Amino acid sequence: MATFSQEVRDQLSGIPVKPVHCRRAELAALIGQMGSFALPSRGVIFLVLQSDSFAAVRRADFLLRSLSGTQPEVTALRSRQWKEPLYTLIVREQEPLRRLLTETGFLTAGGALREEEARVPARLLERECCRRAWLRGLFLAAGSVSDPHRSYHMEWTPGSEERCAQLREILAGFGLEAGVTDRRGNPAVYLKKAEAVSDALSLMGAFRSRLELEDIRILRGVRGDVNRQVNCETANLKKIAGAGADQIGAIRKIDAGPGLLSLPDTLREIAVLRLENPDASLEELGQMADPPLGKSGVNHRLRRLKQIAETLG
Repeated sequence: MATFSQEVRDQLSGIPVKPVHCRRAELAALIGQMGSFALPSRGVIFLVLQSDSFAAVRRADFLLRSLSGTQPEVTALRSRQWKEPLYTLIVREQEPLRRLLTETGFLTAGGALREEEARVPARLLERECCRRAWLRGLFLAAGSVSDPHRSYHMEWTPGSEERCAQLREILAGFGLEAGVTDRRGNPAVYLKKAEAVSDALSLMGAFRSRLELEDIRILRGVRGDVNRQVNCETANLKKIAGAGADQIGAIRKIDAGPGLLSLPDTLREIAVLRLENPDASLEELGQMADPPLGKSGVNHRLRRLKQIAETLG
């Protein structure tokens, strides 16, 4: 059964993206997280992308083909050590590859590879739509989100402090304040609140997953309200029951001593009503009185009975 993270990735990998600049931004995120470069001989460069996420590899394959016209070689390596196959994409076609790597910022104007931990060039993220696309690519390659039935938590592991800083800046630009933690020696950026996770899903285009999260969030809220109401009513019932028991104890103490006939008519009436109706509320006892009494009147008379019982020692 697919996890919520896998469902989100599957959804993101199928989003149609027309603008070339958005596809470049998204591919830059995928290459930055999944890619490495092989230099088999002088002047030759191969791009290698690896991931155990089929959705991420499928998306990278689509973007590579649509942006450069290359035909990546795709392989899947299975092992008993891994739950999922390790997918590999290799691009060898030199001219379109170099042009693509230059456009996505991995090659300088002079043809040199930039540092692996460097930030994505700012020119790729000038437009809001491109920043959304970049977030989508980064999540596909290095993101996860918890099952909203259990908790609200979204996380990216960009691999370096520089990339984490850039990610936090992008999220902050959309009004999302992200935290930073450590995952086995690697920095990770995370969102914790339900609203923040929901907004991030929308930013990346995972609208179906956002609706699912919101439905679960509403149901959890309703359950919480019901539980709080039940707990409150239970507490009130326990309080009423405890007060009733104290009142009955006081009345029986009077009955065992001077007797209920020693009481004024008004007190004797409420004492008898309480003995006959141990679970009744003050309002209900008041309605049984003749003439009917209000809650405060019943409470006053019961307090008088307790005071009389206390004087009996």
